[in-house]
Amino acid sequence: MLLSIALTSSRIIQNLRIIKAIKKRFFLIIIGLIKYIPFSFVMKLRNFCYKRVLKSMGKNCNICDGVTIIKPENLSLGSRVSIHPYSYIEATGEIFIDDFVAIASHCVIVSENHETSDKSKLIKLQGVIPKPILIGPDVWLGARATILGGVTIGKGSVIGAGSVVTKEVPDYSVAVGVPCKVIKSR
Repeated sequence: MLLSIALTSSRIIQNLRIIKAIKKRFFLIIIGLIKYIPFSFVMKLRNFCYKRVLKSMGKNCNICDGVTIIKPENLSLGSRVSIHPYSYIEATGEIFIDDFVAIASHCVIVSENHETSDKSKLIKLQGVIPKPILIGPDVWLGARATILGGVTIGKGSVIGAGSVVTKEVPDYSVAVGVPCKVIKSR
């Protein structure tokens, strides 16, 4: 009798996992179909779907048309985050974007780096190393900014358009350039 109950509950758990995976795949398909449609009512549908596939997503976020998110299960968004058109987020490592962050169009956020230590192997065959990214609250990433893995951007900072962030940016900094350097405090 106990064995029968255990087998039944095991099947139920397995079926629930399968249903959850199917629902996630369904929402990813919907996102793919509406990815490039720019209307505001489509943004609501896109946000509804992303809320079901991201690790977490706060209230009143806006993910615009043409945004690509790789490994959405590793991306956490706070409240009032806006990600503008054609930005690219690759979340191999965990990415946490805090509240009230504005990500301008064509930004790139990549939380991994290629392994290169073994000279006897081709770089392409050495795999990647996940590197987490933390973007604090009230941050503005200018258009075409690139944020690389292992970086923390402090609260209230501004990253200039076209900058490449490879190192930590302190709170309330204005940072620009390739590589990105702090030029002043806000």
